[in-house]
Amino acid sequence: MTDLMSRPRPVAPPGNPRPRAEAPRRPATTRAPDRRLTAALLAVLMVLSLFVGRLIQIQALDASALAAEALGSRLRTVTLQAPRGQITDANGVVLATTVERRTVTVDQKVVPEYRDGVQKAAERLAPLLGKDVAEVRTALGADVNNPDDYRRYVTLAKNVTPQVWRETEKLRIPGVLSEVTSERIYPAGPVAGNLIGFMSGDDKPLAGLEMTRDDVLAGQDGMRRYERGRQGQMIPTGERAEVEPVPGSSVVLTIDRDLQWYAQQRITETVEASGAEWGTVTVQNPETGEILALAEAPSVDPNDPGASKAEDRGSRALSDVIEPGSTSKVITAAAALEEGVVEPTTQFMVPDRYTTPNGQTFRDSSPHPVRPWTFAGILADSSNTGTVMVGQKLSKQTRYDYLSRFGLGRPTGLGFPGETRGILAKPQDWDGRQQYTVLFGQGVSVNAIQSAQVFSTIANDGVKVTPTLVKGTTAPDGTFTAEPAPGNERVISAETAKQVRLMLEGAVEEGTGGNAKIPGYRVAGKTGTAQAPAKGGYRGYTGSFIGMAPAEDPKLVISVTVQRPKNGFYGGTVAAPVFKDVMSYALQAYKIPPSGQKAELYPLEHK
Repeated sequence: MTDLMSRPRPVAPPGNPRPRAEAPRRPATTRAPDRRLTAALLAVLMVLSLFVGRLIQIQALDASALAAEALGSRLRTVTLQAPRGQITDANGVVLATTVERRTVTVDQKVVPEYRDGVQKAAERLAPLLGKDVAEVRTALGADVNNPDDYRRYVTLAKNVTPQVWRETEKLRIPGVLSEVTSERIYPAGPVAGNLIGFMSGDDKPLAGLEMTRDDVLAGQDGMRRYERGRQGQMIPTGERAEVEPVPGSSVVLTIDRDLQWYAQQRITETVEASGAEWGTVTVQNPETGEILALAEAPSVDPNDPGASKAEDRGSRALSDVIEPGSTSKVITAAAALEEGVVEPTTQFMVPDRYTTPNGQTFRDSSPHPVRPWTFAGILADSSNTGTVMVGQKLSKQTRYDYLSRFGLGRPTGLGFPGETRGILAKPQDWDGRQQYTVLFGQGVSVNAIQSAQVFSTIANDGVKVTPTLVKGTTAPDGTFTAEPAPGNERVISAETAKQVRLMLEGAVEEGTGGNAKIPGYRVAGKTGTAQAPAKGGYRGYTGSFIGMAPAEDPKLVISVTVQRPKNGFYGGTVAAPVFKDVMSYALQAYKIPPSGQKAELYPLEHK
């Protein structure tokens, strides 16, 4: 044992180190899982670091932005529609007003939560909203197969009354909501419908005073923003902001609803009985220019304008042109008297046919022997030949000047949409015949208001006052602001106007206007029968009558026009009776006392 331990160890020769014993090698299958584990650990650490980084970003850096985004998804902004102002007649009777309505909407993502199912929801909603069950099912999303295709906003019903919405709300169907809207209604229906105009389905003014006075009526919309819950309901403690709408002002018209209704009834009856295309009646206060009635037939009901033909939805009294015919002879009479070329009693021998120096021949409406008429007689019998004999004493420029000063070819000042200014050519453009036809109302065109304005000027002692349809506006706080005073213009002297009025009395008492007489009142007026212009020439006639009462101090001027009547066409036959009825009604309604003694009229003939 000792010998063995003490035995010297072998020494490696120099330069040849002793080889080490090699460690045992691991199998390859042992090293590969270690590398994969390390790689997986590193990947997990990288993902965790990304999550941590994102968490830090969300909680520390983007918290306010994300909170704002989340809040924004819950906020809803609703327009608060400004109440539109009313349109009333002169006495405050409402002709147009706005009432509250609801638009019922659906959030299809929420509806399936209804406890009794979508089918039951549709069956309960349909009768309340006046719709078919199938239509309501579709709106509720019952036929949508993929929930991702549900729509968050579907309109189910419009113009729902508050009462119906309250009954709908009681069903507590999730996702069935409402928005406050409004509906424009017209309590008087077609009365003054052609003047008032109407609104579109999306509350845009389309015609009449609704359009011309929209800046006053519309007001200014407000806004409500609120935080809503999952079913669309307002969260009571959530964020909320509101800007109140500013209501529009109301427009007060000069129109008298009752007089308007009566005039509209009478002209409608006449249009139907005569087979006419249309007719108008205007009633005006000659001193103030206020239009008290402007009735038309056919009319339009603003509650349902689509039920009327397009051509019946506007105001023909302002937009359609007519030849005034013999009613325009009063302009020639006023001009001749004002210029001093004749007197009411100036004598003429008037044939039924008359040829002018330039070879133009004119005739009266019916044959007659040579008549010994005064100028008053020429006007009373509505003689074309006699009017030409008088009018040719005036220069062409003078004829034009008086036509223009009485308002022909000029805007009335009403500013109504589609209003025509009529047609009045310059005297240098008149041909050899037109220079005479303008003397008895042919070769010129006017609207019904312009034609009535001529007589209002004569009734107002020769001063033409701009007509008006609006008295003023009433602000939401009740403050009334009157319209600016209408402009005025002296056209003829008061003395000439008085002479013409007396001559027009003769036309009613002893001439062609006999059907316009009113017991107890002095009436001055003139018939008119003109050819009605149409494309390619003339078709039919325009029958008219315009007059005033009481003639000694006129308070009212009424114009009646009947276009293309088939059963009778003379103004004294189709128009004068309407004048009589409407004037009689108006005189009583406004408590205008009867006339005193009858006037001493100018003689119509001479010996």
